[in-house]
Parts: sequence; C-alpha cells; structure tokens
Amino acid sequence: MSKFCAINIQNNHVVFLYMEKKAQGYSLLECNTIDKSELSKYTKNKKIFFLSIEQDEVVDEKISIESVIKNDSVIRSMILRKLRESNLNEQILFNYYSLPQNQNDEKITYQIDGVYEERYLNSLKLIDDLSEIESATTNKFSLLGISNECIKEENYFSIHTQANKITTIAVHKNALIFSRVNTIIANDARTRETNLVEEITQTIAYVQQNFRDINFSVIALSGSLAIDDIIVEHIYMMSQIGISVLYPNTFIKGFEGEEAHQYIFSLGSWYVPKKFQFLPTSILGLKQYALSLKTLLVASIVLAFIGSYLAYDKFDLYSDSLQEYEIVKNRLDTLARKTDTYSNEKLNQSLRYIQMSEKYLEHHPLDIILAIKPLIELEKPQELQWNYSENNLKLTAAFKRPFNSLLELYEFEKLFFDKFEDINITFTKKYLVKTDYKKMDFDTTITIENSLEKATAVAGRRRR
Repeated sequence: MSKFCAINIQNNHVVFLYMEKKAQGYSLLECNTIDKSELSKYTKNKKIFFLSIEQDEVVDEKISIESVIKNDSVIRSMILRKLRESNLNEQILFNYYSLPQNQNDEKITYQIDGVYEERYLNSLKLIDDLSEIESATTNKFSLLGISNECIKEENYFSIHTQANKITTIAVHKNALIFSRVNTIIANDARTRETNLVEEITQTIAYVQQNFRDINFSVIALSGSLAIDDIIVEHIYMMSQIGISVLYPNTFIKGFEGEEAHQYIFSLGSWYVPKKFQFLPTSILGLKQYALSLKTLLVASIVLAFIGSYLAYDKFDLYSDSLQEYEIVKNRLDTLARKTDTYSNEKLNQSLRYIQMSEKYLEHHPLDIILAIKPLIELEKPQELQWNYSENNLKLTAAFKRPFNSLLELYEFEKLFFDKFEDINITFTKKYLVKTDYKKMDFDTTITIENSLEKATAVAGRRRR
C-alpha cells in the first residue's frame, strides 16, 4: 500500500486526498474539494480507499448488560434486539465498547455507535469498485484516529468545528468515552462566537461531571476553531484546561501552515481502528471474493512460472545432450577415418589369442603371493616355484632361517605357523617342516594348490 485515497464524504461535497506512504510518514500527492458527482473522475484507476462519512442520523446509545455476560455473539444479539425496539424497519451496522466503570458494578455499560445501513451504503456506492474500500467510518471516529496520532496524553478532549457544526470527543487511554455532534444557530459572527464557546464549555463540563475519576489534561482543537484566537481564549478561561492544536504536519508532508485543518476528517480516516469501522456484509463479501481471486491469480502465476522454469530446464538439458552427442559423433567419425581396418581373418586370430590369454591369465602367482604376504614379511622365502597346467595351479615356497637359541627358534616357528593358519584362501594349503632343532635351523616348505581332492595338512612333529 504505497499510494491510497483518503476521502471525506459530506452532505454536499467530497474532500478528496491522494496520499503516498513513505518511510518517514506520509506525503500528499493531490487534494481537492469537489462535488459528489465528480468523485468517479478522481478515483478512476486508483485503488485502496479510506472513507470518512458524514451522517446526520446515527445510532448513539448506551446499553447496560449484566457483567457476567462476556460472549461477543450474545452481547451483540442483546444490543441488536434493544436497538430494533425503536427502529423496527431499519438495518443497523453497529460497534460497541465498554465504558469506564466501578469494579463492583453488576452491569457493564456499553457505548453503541452505529449507522443505518441503507443510507450509509448510498454514500459508499460513490466508489465504483466497492471491493477496494479498505476502511469506512463516521467523522467522529476519524477525528479519534488523527487525534490519537497527534496527542500523546492519557485523557483529553478533541474538538473540531466546521462552519456551525461542532464535533466533540472525550478520550481516555486512546478509547472514546464520549462523543457529541451538534450544530449551533447564529445570525452573525458575534452570536456564533458566543454560542460556540457556550456549547463547547457546557459539553466539557457535562463530561467532567459524568467522569469525575478522569482528569482531562488538554483540549485539542482542529478545523476553523484552531485559527480563532478569541474563541480559544474564552474556552481556556471557562474550562481551565490547557489548549493545544492538532498539527499533523510533522508526519504528513505537503501541507503549509494550518492548511491541514481543512482535511482533518480525511486525514484521520486511515488511522481508524477496525473496531470503529462500519463495513456492510455485502462489501466484506466482495473484498473476500476479490482476495480469493488475487490469491488464485498469484497461485496460477507461480505455477505457470514453475512450469515454465521446469520446461526450460528440461529443454536446456536436452539441448546440452544434443550438443554433446554431436561432439562425440564428430570425434567418432574422425577416429573411424584415422583407424586402420583389419580383415576378418586377422580379427579372428586376435580373438583366439585374447581367449587363450584370458585362460592362462585367469590365475596369476601374484594372487597367491598376496595371500601369503604376512609370511613373506616375516621371512623372505629362499625359493619360490609356480606351476600351472591342466587347470592345476601350484605354488611352493621354501623358508629357511638360522637361530642362535632354541627359544628364538621356537617363538619364530610358533608365530610363522599362526600366520600360516590365518591365511584366508579358497585353495588347499599345506606345509612340510624340515627344521633341524639341533643346529637350530628353521626349514619349512609351504604348498598352495587348487586340487579338487580334499586338502590334508602334512606337517612334521613340532617340539613344544
């Protein structure tokens, strides 16, 4: 929401603002006071509307309900039933909120604010696309919104005047606890001044009388009242409450001096909390439908993008594979042109040679030598013989080593035969011991072969 329209629809004209949200606040792009019939021209091709609507007849009631009732649906049903007792044929849009009370009160007093739907909807229909209405409310809640942005006091009055119409609100902890909209009658400027002061001070005194526990610290003025020093002085003298002027220029750029006071209701329209807005069910349905369409559109775009990406990725892979195929094919053609071609006779001779080589290379002495590597690492064999014929493979290795003591011979012999037994091979293995214990000469011959007969270990007697 970078750009939006803030519109105040009054009885005879419309105040139109076109705003842009920026990092440091808001900036005014366009402002006009126009006839209602011209509004469509100004809202064409624009989206997101915040509306503040002047209503001569509104619902402004206080209803007390037992404090034990907390359910929102039940409270709304009770309020609507009481409202319809005096407005049988009118559809009402309303909001409610509790007023300050004592903890021991058995009932809670609720302030009921509402509008008559049919007349209210006529004003909303000045916007061509109702689904683009982000917020809609009455003027006093717009005044509350802009006042809470400008005034950082816990309890205060905010008073706005336009011609002879006075809008007064009392605020406690950012919540509206009292409101009044009335019009004075005056034939000349002096009478108007007197009546304004009297009406405002009487209203302030009435609120102070009804909310004695609340200490109002300031009166914030806006509209034509803000630039009338004489009236301001009289209000201060009679109320003895500090006076200030709403000044939204600090966070809304584009107004010069007191110019912003002509557009207070429009400016406040986008600061209105949701609980103080009035949107008919028909418009909420349109907004929900528009949101669903946007969601489906976004989902479709995402799916289309994913599909396009996958299709492009597959095409890219196919293109790369095709290019690689052409490169390999060209290399193969080049190699085929450079390669010598042999006759079938020579090819058959080569095949027979390869088959014969495969037969005799099926078993290689290294295969078994690797198996007896632990013995070779222990003592290098003095003699190693290899024989392969008629599918019969045989390896013979003779190990000899002299020793200086019988103990050394014994320990070496024990280690040697332990490693021999650990040899993991599918062929038959056996050994022949010819050790001379008197001369202390180790002499053993091992044989490994693939004979089909059951292998038997042949070994001499070993001295323990």
